[in-house]
Amino acid sequence: LDLKDYLACATEIAKILNFSLIRCLLASIMALECMGLCTTAMSGTYELLYWPVTALGEPIRLACALGGLDLKDTTPRTDEKFQERKLSLGPYGASGQVPIFILPDGTSMCQSRAILKYLGHVVSYGGSPLYPTDALAAYKADELIELCEDMRSPIYPSFSIKDQKEKEAMRQGLFAPEGKSTKWLKVLDEELGKDPMTTPTIGNIYAFCIVNMFRPPTFLDGLNDADIIDGYENVKKHHNWVANLPEVKALYEGREDRKAFWPIA
Repeated sequence: LDLKDYLACATEIAKILNFSLIRCLLASIMALECMGLCTTAMSGTYELLYWPVTALGEPIRLACALGGLDLKDTTPRTDEKFQERKLSLGPYGASGQVPIFILPDGTSMCQSRAILKYLGHVVSYGGSPLYPTDALAAYKADELIELCEDMRSPIYPSFSIKDQKEKEAMRQGLFAPEGKSTKWLKVLDEELGKDPMTTPTIGNIYAFCIVNMFRPPTFLDGLNDADIIDGYENVKKHHNWVANLPEVKALYEGREDRKAFWPIA
């Protein structure tokens, strides 16, 4: 059961036992906290240190938007001391990397997917946590994340290619009919076809953001001339479902650099 279901049960119990609803809800919430199912986000401002691109920072930005968290989005363009703060705030010191996520109490986190899972535990949407409490639903969310990682990881070697034409050709080849990333995009399309697309999870957030990282306009040279999701109807359906959530539309409205995150007409 998720939080919404527990509260519904509390209401019925209150009716049956003739307890006040508030008394029953308080008891229910105390029980949920003991079980670790009712963790809530801290109040205050959160901060993300990341580059001014989508990539691994975008799922964090989107999760914060869906949860209504106050997020300070810090990049080298907005903070001239970005590199200094990156070194001082990162949990791993000089060995660290971005994204770095800072909680209102000053706690610093890194590792993008670990941050996203943390947010999934403390952020709810429509009464349900972004990281489901049901074991099977949590598995499905994790599965989508891992599928996207399988699709994303083949691009890593391209960043070390110095010749621009060679780099772009390599990236385009990943999404050719028999490309290494196409292989996983096909699987992702099949899995999204099974998704009920009723309540967003961290898996949906990650799939939406990582797929759009490869769509124009993108910071990835070589991938701005074609849309990788052409022909993948389940991916498109999933895209429009997430893109049309009010909080998502508000986040990207008017952002030409995030046009890939707009609903597809």
